[in-house]
Amino acid sequence: MGETIAIAIDVGGTFTDIVGIRSGGAMSLAKVSSTPADPSRGVIEGVARILRDTGLSAADIRRFIHGTTVATNAVVERKGAVTGLLTTAGFEDVLAIGRQKRSELYNLFIDPETPVFLVPRRRRLGVRERLAADGSVLVALDEDSVRRAASELVEKHKVQVISVCYLFSFLNPAHELRTREIITALYPDIPVSLSSAIDPTFREYERTLVTTFDAYLRPKVSRYIAALKERLDAIGVPARLEIMQSRGGIATADAAVERPVSLLRSGPAAGVVAAQAIGAACGEKNLISNDIGGTTADIGLVVDGKPLTSTEGKVLKYPVRIPMLDVVSIGAGGGSIAWTDEAGSLHVGPQSAGAVPGPVCYGTGGSEPTVTDASVVLGYLDPDYFVGGELRLDAAAAHAALDAFGARLGLSKLAVAHGIHTILNNRMADEIRLLTIARGYDPRAFALVALGGAGPVHSSPLARMLGIPRIIVPFAPGVLSAFGLLVSDIEQDLSVSFRRRSKDLAAAELEAAFAEADRQRQDQMRKEAGNALELCTNRFAEMRYVGQSYELEVPVEGAFDAGLVARLVDGFHRTHERIYRQRNDMAEVELVNLRTVWSARVPRIALDPPAGGASWQAAKRTTRTVYMPEAGGVAAVPVYRREVLPVGVAAIGPFIVEQADSTTVVLPGESCVVEPHGNMIITVPAHG
Repeated sequence: MGETIAIAIDVGGTFTDIVGIRSGGAMSLAKVSSTPADPSRGVIEGVARILRDTGLSAADIRRFIHGTTVATNAVVERKGAVTGLLTTAGFEDVLAIGRQKRSELYNLFIDPETPVFLVPRRRRLGVRERLAADGSVLVALDEDSVRRAASELVEKHKVQVISVCYLFSFLNPAHELRTREIITALYPDIPVSLSSAIDPTFREYERTLVTTFDAYLRPKVSRYIAALKERLDAIGVPARLEIMQSRGGIATADAAVERPVSLLRSGPAAGVVAAQAIGAACGEKNLISNDIGGTTADIGLVVDGKPLTSTEGKVLKYPVRIPMLDVVSIGAGGGSIAWTDEAGSLHVGPQSAGAVPGPVCYGTGGSEPTVTDASVVLGYLDPDYFVGGELRLDAAAAHAALDAFGARLGLSKLAVAHGIHTILNNRMADEIRLLTIARGYDPRAFALVALGGAGPVHSSPLARMLGIPRIIVPFAPGVLSAFGLLVSDIEQDLSVSFRRRSKDLAAAELEAAFAEADRQRQDQMRKEAGNALELCTNRFAEMRYVGQSYELEVPVEGAFDAGLVARLVDGFHRTHERIYRQRNDMAEVELVNLRTVWSARVPRIALDPPAGGASWQAAKRTTRTVYMPEAGGVAAVPVYRREVLPVGVAAIGPFIVEQADSTTVVLPGESCVVEPHGNMIITVPAHG
């Protein structure tokens, strides 16, 4: 059998990143401009680039994994399907009422913070039925009511998909299942999302919201995946299409279509998984991953070798209750636009120039200065070697844009460019503090993994702000999210409602509940696993003190023996103390939900070790004048080629390291060394 290749493609706001790993261990990288109008076009262009570089054919592709922003973009741009919602009669306004939470407590003119754009009131209809709080039937399902509502939604309001969320259906799905049968018999082409399948846990608003998001996304995600599969088939790719999910696991395309809401955080998840793999190679278990792309900075945590996860995240300002890696995304990327408010104060982002029109220096129509333009003016980027020379930057245009912008502020172009970087770095530092200190973690006990094309440019000042002692710049930081797709395991998960007070709970009840979950998903997981090496199961309980309105997730570990419940309660107390700095051992504890995550470990990737060069001096490409206040202002610093840096030999900054997919800025006093796997380790001196 000849050489084969595994290809992973991550679509970002500005660039589409591609990584190919051949069966012999050689790696190929590529970046192409994203094609927002049709993301699959950029994907196919990336495949063609990798195949051309490796001399292989489409028939040699053995795995094909994709991270996509198509679901997120549909929400951000409000371009999902025309959706209808069926609820228990009398509960049609749950989606509009939401919760009492307000993001701006004292803003009297705050916009509504519930996503009524998903389903306006005229498309939210009640159905006569009612279940009791124990799941028993109080009012039987009125099937004629279902038919009338479905007909009104389809015939009058022209909906393309229907969401169904009945009261207490998470305890008894019979009415929802029958509703889907009735709708499908009347309108076979109308997809239906059921809350009992998407999110079978309590809290009506959150369950209605995530189910309606699933319906809203279903046609667009289905069309995109179908179009991509068709394009891959057309060029002769035999591998099945696999998709990254929000929790950091891989699913087949068919499984993703069945639950499109699971893709809402597909893009940011891969970067954290990649950081976890890089950290393991470098002997670091506690990591802060900071993935700075063209549009956003995606920040995540790896604690004791495992990425932090959440049972609920946010898309825009809306709570979406799906399991996801706990990643915070802020509008802080290379394309983030600098602007001034009415008081003349400088701001950066969250607006982004994206791929179109792009930063001013791209020469593709952008007219407003961005972070990338500031990096050019500061001297950090080589206009002739951006994306490995694939894209020539118009440095003169960047300088002119920063000159004009600085004149409005009474600042030189260097001062305003440095101000843009400083504002961006401070925003990221604030988010990292919220992700670490506010949750009981000390950022000084972590290493910073610099990802994305812009990550290594900003990593040193960011580490100094936070007292982080070590920075890891991976071998391919600009495309590492795509690499993360290749090292992610295949996953499926299921949550079920399980309301029990710990004092009344027997381990046998937990064992039976988890066994039922296994029964529901085992066959599907075996189908998903394919050629994976091994299957494993991780179990969790969502717990709280009785009377609390929020839960914490606690691993269910060890045997289902007489001591299990006590171990769970103790684990909850310790978790509560770490996060909230207090515990109450005398308070009653209750379980609310159970979650099972099934994972299939994929074959590990063995990359070729870096050959390395003879010395730092031999790797020197040029000397460049940069603006670096840490070096006294304008300074001439050496520029090195990443691919020929020596392995195991340290150098002291300041200097710049260039490679095809990114640029690393090393500040004065920092020590940088390439470790045996090809990752750069930067040691940051302590600052008082």
